Amino acid sequence: MSRPGKTGSGGEPWVEIETPKPPPVRDPYAYWSEPPPELSARCFYWLRQIAEGWTPNASIGRKGYDDAAHWFGVYIWEYVNVVWPCLVEAERKQRNRREAAARLRERTAR
Repeated sequence: MSRPGKTGSGGEPWVEIETPKPPPVRDPYAYWSEPPPELSARCFYWLRQIAEGWTPNASIGRKGYDDAAHWFGVYIWEYVNVVWPCLVEAERKQRNRREAAARLRERTAR
């Protein structure tokens, strides 16, 4: 069994990620405008990592949907309709946690 890797971003603690990753999909363009019959193993992998607190670094976050689908190893449809919305929600929650912590620090500093 492989040892988990670690990754993190946005000033959050490092998150252990599963290794090895499932293989990337063969052709990210195979499912562009319609969903695949079932989500790929690689898509499920990234959904688990995001649920565990993984967030992309700035370089990954700046990628367009084509480059990002290749980087994540998922179909373009999966990236646009599944992975990206999960990343946006995770970032929103992370930002809310940071703001709440800042407000708490501000109140206790008075």
